[in-house]
Amino acid sequence: MTQHLDGQAQADSAEAPGATLSRALSRLAALQGQAVPSHRFAAAASPAPDAQPLSALSLASRAGALWMACFPAGGVREFAWPPAPGDTPALWIGPADPHGGQHTLHVVQGALSGGVMCCIGLQGEALEIPDAEARQGRLLALQADLQAVNQRTAGTGDGRPRSAGDWFRHAIARRRMLFIDGAVATLTINAVALASSFYSMQVYDRVVPTMGYATLWVMTLGVLLAIGLELGMRHLRARLIERACKAIDEELSTVFFSHALAIRMDQRPHTVGTFAAQIRQFELVRNFLTASTMFVLADAPFALAFIAVMALIAGPVALVPLAMVPLSILAGLMFIKPLARRAKAHMAESNQKNGLLVEAIDGIESVKAASGEWRMLARWQALTQVLADDETAIKDLSSLATNLTQTLQQLGYVGLVAAGVYAIGAGTLTVGGLIACTLISGRALGPLAQIPSLVVQWQHARYALQGLDQIMRLPADSDPAERRIVPDHCQGHLRLQAVRHAWSPDTPALHVGSLVVRPGERVAVLGAIGSGKSTLLKLMSGLYRPAEGRAFLDDVDMSSLAPGFVREHIGYLPQDVRLFQGTLRDNLTLGLPAPTDGQILAAARLTGLDRVIAAHPRGLGLPISEGGRGLSGGQRQLAGLTRLVLARPRIMLLDEPTAAMDPQLEEFIAEGLFGRCPPDATLVVVTHKPALLRHFSRIVVIDQGRVVADGPRDEVLRRLRQLAPPPPPPAAMAAVHSTEVIHS
Repeated sequence: MTQHLDGQAQADSAEAPGATLSRALSRLAALQGQAVPSHRFAAAASPAPDAQPLSALSLASRAGALWMACFPAGGVREFAWPPAPGDTPALWIGPADPHGGQHTLHVVQGALSGGVMCCIGLQGEALEIPDAEARQGRLLALQADLQAVNQRTAGTGDGRPRSAGDWFRHAIARRRMLFIDGAVATLTINAVALASSFYSMQVYDRVVPTMGYATLWVMTLGVLLAIGLELGMRHLRARLIERACKAIDEELSTVFFSHALAIRMDQRPHTVGTFAAQIRQFELVRNFLTASTMFVLADAPFALAFIAVMALIAGPVALVPLAMVPLSILAGLMFIKPLARRAKAHMAESNQKNGLLVEAIDGIESVKAASGEWRMLARWQALTQVLADDETAIKDLSSLATNLTQTLQQLGYVGLVAAGVYAIGAGTLTVGGLIACTLISGRALGPLAQIPSLVVQWQHARYALQGLDQIMRLPADSDPAERRIVPDHCQGHLRLQAVRHAWSPDTPALHVGSLVVRPGERVAVLGAIGSGKSTLLKLMSGLYRPAEGRAFLDDVDMSSLAPGFVREHIGYLPQDVRLFQGTLRDNLTLGLPAPTDGQILAAARLTGLDRVIAAHPRGLGLPISEGGRGLSGGQRQLAGLTRLVLARPRIMLLDEPTAAMDPQLEEFIAEGLFGRCPPDATLVVVTHKPALLRHFSRIVVIDQGRVVADGPRDEVLRRLRQLAPPPPPPAAMAAVHSTEVIHS
């Protein structure tokens, strides 16, 4: 029965098993509101050099590996038919074909009466598989966001980490066994450390009076073994903590960077350098949390345990170090407020300095052209001076707190020895016992010396965490726990309804009552500089959400669609095309399904980029520096256009695509790109070039943020000519010319 249900799937599987699996996973992701093209899963099939090749894995293991590569926060779980709540949608892997050895793949939606499995084929067709046949295959529950699924299944709402603090607590909780093992290692170290103290006590009390050398060597051998064990446990603890920190680094750096990429364009911070500095500061929080976790789990509790051991040896003498504990804690905590003020200012100034550094280096050409190096240097020196003053103040406060704590430890030592002498005189303590107590007191009060440094780390981590919280609170393009719409097809119908948008309260707003772009239309957008043309394209692309009103794609609000679906079908080329460090091939294939060199060159011939490729000895391996430096503005535009041709979106939005090109290249682009554009593709182009208008059937004119003309090309051009001011009379032109001659 399976053969006639999904013969196409089996045919595809026979041709390209990897492609079939990628298509199945892409459809499964779409059912969970995640638009992931199949080529993304295909790209994830390339493992690291030292990893096991996916071809060596079973089909189920391969599916799980590809899924987790694209959804690190997701989950993979195998279950038996029939499904339980939360199991579907799932992937069904049928038995291997006895002839070709290939497996049939279906995306499972759920179960019908009688145990019939309701599926979707790879072509989108509805399928039903009987219960007996369903039980013969393997079922994988693949979730894009495991926590969201668990919360929905339990009916407890969304308990996913939201703030930066939540993410840190979640990351540490997931590695709690490593920290517990580290705490056990610390307890072992401290317990073994008692051996040297008891060794001193026994030597002074038993060996020295009797000169028992045999006893001395036995105890010496034992304490040497204890010292060796302590060395090993210290190394083990360092390895455990390092493993935990490495795992937390890998998880949280991915979390914060992925959120930085996902922040909505209209909500992004304006200062790139400060934004980057805030993201990097998660290391400060990580260091503090790991250090404080070990202090709370092991160091602090064992300080009290050491004092308890002293009480067993010396009785009331242990009250002296016990009194030093609250005093040492107070000595560290009394500096919290002054340190908080300095740390807050230091963090803000450090971010400003980093922002200035990034801004100056990124725009060094403009700085030099304006002869503004002295201004940038003055700002840098001012920030450096203020930052140095704050650092000096923080170090002074930290040093004072540390010195005060050390002074209290010395006072505790003196008080312990003095009280011990009286105890020896009373016959309740031996000389060896006093020496052991002095050694143990150092171990007991030693961890308290960490308090001042922990206070300093806490203040820095506190404000770093606030900065990270501000970033994590910025709205993203989509919430992983939210299921967005992923349609099967895109017709290319765009519509703006009652849209209003402004970049700031001081800038003119764009007002669009209603604007419809139908599939296959060729639309040119005209207008003066600053009239709102670029803003219109950004709203139509879905990268920006209008402040008021709605933007629709195929009559579906873009805010309800999965961002990946919108970007797959709407191609947007901004005025300033930015390239990234790498090669020209890397930039042309950014986000694309690994096109062949032949496909790249074919697209380059349409845009004229093939001339740039042919002129360089490395061809497609032409090195590109940050921002595309080394290429002219026109060449960067050609690279952006070529990438758009390779992507083949349903809708193309181009903002001044030929602004930096000469007339000959502009005409070549117009004929090669606009003239050969598929008839069902939608094209919207902002331009100031009259020569390009003959390639468009419709013109939209924007003036001061409003659509003042919209209609067929010839009709709009005629209206514009009628509204244009008449040319000056010949006499006036002659007067102007004579004036220019006189002034020249």
